[in-house]
Amino acid sequence: LSSILKLTMKKSPLLTSSHGAVIFMLSTIVIISSAFQSLLAPTRRRQSVPLRRSNRIIPDITSCNTNNVAHRSLVHSNTCRNLPSMALLLSHDNTNNGSESESYIYTTLDDEINTTTTTTSRNLQHALHTIEYAAYTAGKVALSTSGQIAIKSTKANIRDLVTESDVKCQQLIREIIEEEFPHDAFLGEEDVDLSGDSSCASSAALDAVLSGGGGSLSLDDDGDVASSSINDGKEEEDRLLFIVDPIDGTTNFQAGLPIYAMSIGVVALPSSSSSSSPEVVAGVIYNPTLGEMTSAVRGRGCYLNNRRLQQPQQQQSQHELPPRTSILNQSLINVGFPISKESTLQASSKAVAALATKVRGLRMVACASQAMAWVAQSKFNAYFSWDLNGWDVAAGIVIVEESGGLVSKMVDDDGTGMTSSRAGVETRDMIITCPCERRGEEGLLRDELIEVLKENDCLEY
Repeated sequence: LSSILKLTMKKSPLLTSSHGAVIFMLSTIVIISSAFQSLLAPTRRRQSVPLRRSNRIIPDITSCNTNNVAHRSLVHSNTCRNLPSMALLLSHDNTNNGSESESYIYTTLDDEINTTTTTTSRNLQHALHTIEYAAYTAGKVALSTSGQIAIKSTKANIRDLVTESDVKCQQLIREIIEEEFPHDAFLGEEDVDLSGDSSCASSAALDAVLSGGGGSLSLDDDGDVASSSINDGKEEEDRLLFIVDPIDGTTNFQAGLPIYAMSIGVVALPSSSSSSSPEVVAGVIYNPTLGEMTSAVRGRGCYLNNRRLQQPQQQQSQHELPPRTSILNQSLINVGFPISKESTLQASSKAVAALATKVRGLRMVACASQAMAWVAQSKFNAYFSWDLNGWDVAAGIVIVEESGGLVSKMVDDDGTGMTSSRAGVETRDMIITCPCERRGEEGLLRDELIEVLKENDCLEY
């Protein structure tokens, strides 16, 4: 500024030193004012955009009152009939907050019913709405505590975690289900003592409720399965068993990773006079972080956020492509990470090494129910794992099968390792494959995977 002023006075003799001083002062004021405004402007912009995490309220879940389950009523919304996404609205009257209410869009099943797959006379639409609401409610608790809650305890080993949110979410789910279905059975992961041999404990707990025909699981003082309270005068009615994993993928959840889910499966338990076997008839897998509610009812289809998933074959044109002889190298595979035993982890590691150069990609999301939901949505082509529990797969079985996929045993009952046997909720080693893209390819990817696993000694552990 001084140099410019001296140069100006030399060029203009009429300007005196007093004039120069005035010009200098005015120029200085302008420069300081401009600098001050430039400093203030970014500050105002930053303050106008609040940080999302600063408004986040983390509830103290240990002090939540679960004794009073809010009154709920299902109300059919006629205004939704002409919309692409039909809906049922659930009115939730919060007795603690006066007139406060909330609504949520639930899955509306298509009218068409496949009677050949219907195994119960119970109202499965009502069952589906109940478990969707239960999963949604638990999801709100999990979403508010993910990545911000301590480990409460471990089960089979240090890798098998339990948090306070697991317990709280199961309490909420149980209360919602038992209010609507007080005479039916309930099996939750947190009800079973898995501190010893977790495989035997979970199988025993599942067998107890499957063979009991109804009621809820009862444990003795040591946490072992004692019995299931059953038969309260309704022998003629099919009973339902609700199998619940309140937070599947607890390690992901506790670390703040968005790959965890609420998994609720509904099994039809035939009456004592029926010769049929227990069958998974409805299921919900809900990822609250992604906002994905994957639902299915046996014979009524599979849905993602109230929109039915169409099988690839149903979308083919008249000019169908011929079936392929191999699709393994075009597949994205999720490999299980079974943490209960060292031997299962070794089998998983061998499978990864064997498949790494034979497939398009490998993933390991460490959340069985979420992996099954993504297989049903054809995001994964397949998922396989060892030593799965009933609460890991109950919902996923009906979801995958209703999407058009296959849920198969990894090893057939005769131990041959080449199987076409359909897996059930009691099956612990599974291969799950997505709906095939072309007719004639049913079971092709499953058979290719089993062949690789058998050649590399990954079937036994």
